Amino acid sequence: MRRGWMDWDRREVPEAVLQERVAQVATACGEQGYDALLIYCGYTRPAQVSALTHFVPFWSQGLLAVVPSGKTALIIATTGRTVQWIRSTSRVDDVVPCPEVGAKAGEWLREHTSARRIAIASFDDVPASALANLRRALPDAVIDPAGDWYTALDASFGPTPEVNRQAREIAASAMALISAGSNDDANALVAALDQHCRAQGAEEVAVYVSPDLSKAAQLSRIEGPMSLGQYFGVQITLAYKGYWLRTGSSFIRGHADIVEHPGCADALRALRAASGRSRDIGELVAAIEQASGASVSDWTLEARRDGLPLSPVGTAGGPRPDTAPATSTLSACLRSGNDTWTIATPL
Repeated sequence: MRRGWMDWDRREVPEAVLQERVAQVATACGEQGYDALLIYCGYTRPAQVSALTHFVPFWSQGLLAVVPSGKTALIIATTGRTVQWIRSTSRVDDVVPCPEVGAKAGEWLREHTSARRIAIASFDDVPASALANLRRALPDAVIDPAGDWYTALDASFGPTPEVNRQAREIAASAMALISAGSNDDANALVAALDQHCRAQGAEEVAVYVSPDLSKAAQLSRIEGPMSLGQYFGVQITLAYKGYWLRTGSSFIRGHADIVEHPGCADALRALRAASGRSRDIGELVAAIEQASGASVSDWTLEARRDGLPLSPVGTAGGPRPDTAPATSTLSACLRSGNDTWTIATPL
């Protein structure tokens, strides 16, 4: 269950933005000959529904229906007690609480559309039970995966500029706390970063640490007491208004202070500057290596995809896009001699 506070600040996410996005989806849905588009959401897959409604599920699962007229309905597996909260934090015409979303979505579609042709976004990620119940409720309907027409629209629905700015400020202020510390208690560091991000409005926070980079660069959750080595890495992932952002760097711990590793600081500055000029992956990796004097041994590019707020879209050893999508994150492992460093930053 998501643990943070969720509210709707219309200065950050104007209602007009959500209205325009829904209108685009509704128009495209009609042009493709569908009576409705269904979009699944759950705790781990909030992004597509959040982009259209501002709704982020704290628990459970739901289906958002968008019809060519522009009408929307959120069929959500919850009780009536949450309806007013959902309405206060989201822009959606109907909120339909129910025990099972597939059957109820079919019922709603029969009442409000001809329900002959239905498209479903990220089809393979919808739970099989929900699909089966939807088919039973609409035995004569054609139910198709939504095609490229929706994928292209969804890719354009990133965070608003104000949400992006605020999320970056929270992440940057949290990273600044690391150098303000001095002790070697990894657990205390994680707690301080988590507390800071949540106090600044983050809905969820995940802090991963590589406590001793001289032994391993792998980042992991800290469970229980653990000491930081002289060289260590920290990665912070936070959610803000449905937008997930990842950032991180490597540090050197002295007797009385902690400083960011100079090579990582140079690499991050170069990467941020380069991403303002180019989204070419090769050029971004080259900028990291030139600035840091190290080689990039591994990297992962993540972006919002198929309902997941951060999902790999390219890796050093696998398929990769030619350009980094908007509001993506690049994480990299750098090597220089026997030293290993890790960095991560939103582009």
